[in-house]
Amino acid sequence: MDCDCGVRREIEGFGPDEGLYQRVPIRAGDVETLVDPADLKVDPCLLESYPLSGERLERAGRAAGFTPRSDLDYFLSAHRSEAGSVPMASLLADLGRINTFFTLESAPPGPGWEPVMRGEPTGSRLAAEVEVVRARIGTRFGGRPEDVEWRVAASLFHQSLSSRVLSPVLAAAVLHGVRLDPFHLFLRTGHDGPMTLRTIDHEATPLPERSPEAIAARVEATALAGLSRVVHALRDIGRISPRLLNGNTSSSLAGAARALSEARPEHREVVEEVARLLLEGPSLKGGGGHTEVDEHGRPVFRRTTCCLYYRIPNGGKCGDCVLLHRGGFRGLIPS
Repeated sequence: MDCDCGVRREIEGFGPDEGLYQRVPIRAGDVETLVDPADLKVDPCLLESYPLSGERLERAGRAAGFTPRSDLDYFLSAHRSEAGSVPMASLLADLGRINTFFTLESAPPGPGWEPVMRGEPTGSRLAAEVEVVRARIGTRFGGRPEDVEWRVAASLFHQSLSSRVLSPVLAAAVLHGVRLDPFHLFLRTGHDGPMTLRTIDHEATPLPERSPEAIAARVEATALAGLSRVVHALRDIGRISPRLLNGNTSSSLAGAARALSEARPEHREVVEEVARLLLEGPSLKGGGGHTEVDEHGRPVFRRTTCCLYYRIPNGGKCGDCVLLHRGGFRGLIPS
């Protein structure tokens, strides 16, 4: 196929919730054999989406170098590349230089990788992840999983997830003006080690607007909306306060904003304004806020709840914990 339509061609696999689970690029020269000749006559550039199954799907797997999953429905798709899009490899390389919470992998998520926030997270999947955290904490202190309170493990799992979702999403928007889709992030499930996330996207498309208000609205509608589903699912599994979990999200956002401001001080003003808008927005309002400034004039975040880390042996209290400050939360710096 010799087509100059300005599109990227991919094999996409969709799951039962109609969400995208697999995305693999394929060369334009390999796509002609994947569709019916009659379709090629009507659509010579193959700009429509075409279902793949049987021998054609196997052929697509060989050409694109992936193993089709039996539980997914596959399509040959064409997507127009937008001006200002950033290759995912270069984006992730830049974000990974900030710190580990901004790091994402771009390798295809295979067996054992599940979408983080698509649809309603299943109770069984999240419950299993909390049990992994309980076991890891118990082993660290010579105990058993049941020695660790379920709500403590649930809180620490949620805090880690919030940080690893919000940090790269915020940085991609502020530093590069692009959308890193949190609904295309996958979690390595059952992994007894640092939490690892992967994206199935191969490029990040530009934001239509880069103002702090526009960035905050985007993060609110995507990353925070997805994390709120996790909050409600954990609440339904066991006894844990949604307010506590929302405090975790607020703390994760504030931590991401502070790290980003310190690593890229030229973006500090925008980062701090985005964080302020989100902390005062509908999803996070009441979870904490910037109550003072430090000796460098940077806002200091205090949360209104505790993540419960102090309830594990030698856990201590986090710097923004409400339990560290007499009188609790004292109120926000005036906007």
